[in-house]
Amino acid sequence: MENRLDIDESVDTFLKETRVGVLGTLGEYGLPHLVPIWFSWNDGSAYMFTSRRSIKWNNIAKNPKAALCVDHKDPPYAAVTIYGYIKELDEPIYQNIKSMAVRYLGPDKGNNFAEAYKDNPNDFVPFRLIPENIHWNLKIVD
Repeated sequence: MENRLDIDESVDTFLKETRVGVLGTLGEYGLPHLVPIWFSWNDGSAYMFTSRRSIKWNNIAKNPKAALCVDHKDPPYAAVTIYGYIKELDEPIYQNIKSMAVRYLGPDKGNNFAEAYKDNPNDFVPFRLIPENIHWNLKIVD
């Protein structure tokens, strides 16, 4: 059974904006592994995808705990960090990639980008980060 956190409305709105997050997983030797990543925020979870051969996926396979930091780098500075665990999605990768590609690249470039995944290659995996805790500061400097 999954925990559902009550998400503050301002946090929910912030996470629905198009931003690149930084995903943190536990890497080799217990060191953090941080990578920029596209994500979409829906129904209280962050949805992402990666190659099954990536370092981040290898880390997740060993330990599903992860964090996603999403920030706004210009004044007024803002940040949300989501702590939780990763769950692989049992769905075709194409829709996951297409919706994110269109979000980040626009309709023309996004649809072109997504075409490479139309046959739902098995070497890519959709997943979501299910929050156990969220920290935020959405108005650090005016």
